[in-house]
Amino acid sequence: MTTAAPPTATRGPSQSPDSCLAAALVAAAQDAVRAAGGVAPGTLGPADLAEVLQRTAELESAATALRLALCTEADVRRIAEDPDVGGAATGTDAWLARLLGTTRESQASGLRLGRLLSTTYHTTREAFAAGRLRPDQVRVIVHAAELAPERATPEQVRAAEELLVAKATGEATRTGRPMNAKRLRQAARRMFDPLDRGLADEHEHALLTREKHGADRETFLSLHDNGDGTWSGKFRIPELHGNLLATVLGHLTSPRRLSMKRAADGTTTTTVDPTAPESQSYLETQGQGLCELIEHLPTTGLAPSQATVLVTLDLQSLLDGLGAAKLDTGIHITAGDARRMACEAGLVPAVLGGKSEPLDLGRERRLHSVTQRRGLSLTHDTCAAAGCKRPFAWCEIHHHRLSWGSLGPTDLDNGLPLCGHHHRKAHDPGWDLRHHPSGEWRFHRRR
Repeated sequence: MTTAAPPTATRGPSQSPDSCLAAALVAAAQDAVRAAGGVAPGTLGPADLAEVLQRTAELESAATALRLALCTEADVRRIAEDPDVGGAATGTDAWLARLLGTTRESQASGLRLGRLLSTTYHTTREAFAAGRLRPDQVRVIVHAAELAPERATPEQVRAAEELLVAKATGEATRTGRPMNAKRLRQAARRMFDPLDRGLADEHEHALLTREKHGADRETFLSLHDNGDGTWSGKFRIPELHGNLLATVLGHLTSPRRLSMKRAADGTTTTTVDPTAPESQSYLETQGQGLCELIEHLPTTGLAPSQATVLVTLDLQSLLDGLGAAKLDTGIHITAGDARRMACEAGLVPAVLGGKSEPLDLGRERRLHSVTQRRGLSLTHDTCAAAGCKRPFAWCEIHHHRLSWGSLGPTDLDNGLPLCGHHHRKAHDPGWDLRHHPSGEWRFHRRR
């Protein structure tokens, strides 16, 4: 059985020299990539390997940008309707799916993005074509800009787009490092901040509301009895609830907690075995933490939420339901969600119009309080040591400027969240913990 190859364009007398040149350049690039693929990776040194990886990623981005531009041009010229080239396809997306061996849905999405890049977002298109942006970063930028408030002028949208591109490429970040798509998505919510604070509030509210509605539609839970004493399942939940679940599991599976027979509040660990072997994987530990959480769920109806909501907007905005709020997990939610959670959870205002909780306790306590931990969680999502991704829930608060034994105060200015490993390292006389101008905390060997 044989299958017919998709129709391809043949060179005709009407083709321009530029058309022939473009085809020749792409063919040369193909040959160069194939030649590079013939080099054994094992023969590359560490620096060469890193350089080749980086250049390959840039090449992929440039190739994707070129493909989107070509697809957009094919759509504008209605190539799919040409019986000699398009085979009388039902649409450009259908023709591209057949020509490129992909799905019609993915091509329709790519065509929309290509049209927006060619007509509106020129800064993003140029950085993409130069290989400085990745496809997921491009989609974040365009999606955020498309949801700009109606009162935003084209100049404001263009300026905000340029700022996002600079952040994505690392030109406008404090550390000089590019923002990945996940971090860029958070920054995009406040892309109008440098231009107009009120406009930024409107834009953030629109993005959060749209994401919330989309997350509500996509939320599901599937459980299956495997018949061997275990259950399997999969789920998708909104960002808010995912962060709350991750925070609870982080507390339950903290390495420091597992190393103690009794938790700090006097309860004993039951499901999560503190004597589990070190070879136990992170996923297995998380699974045991989930089991412990399930065992402690209420059995007589729904009890009030025990979550504490740390809100970083003024109390009036919280009551009005306008703007956005930031939880102590580091995520932003709509003020409406914050109002809902505040009905059942503890409400701790960080910036407010009412009475606040004291954050600086001076020398009255040896250990930082729960309130101070909440304050530090506003600026730290993970361990403060550069490159460490252990969650804040695993961290202990270190007296970093002046130790307690040297009469250092127990306050926010003298507190730094460090995981157990880095906290031990901070007290090791062979290491020095320094704060760099970039904002990072790094360990250096003492000479």
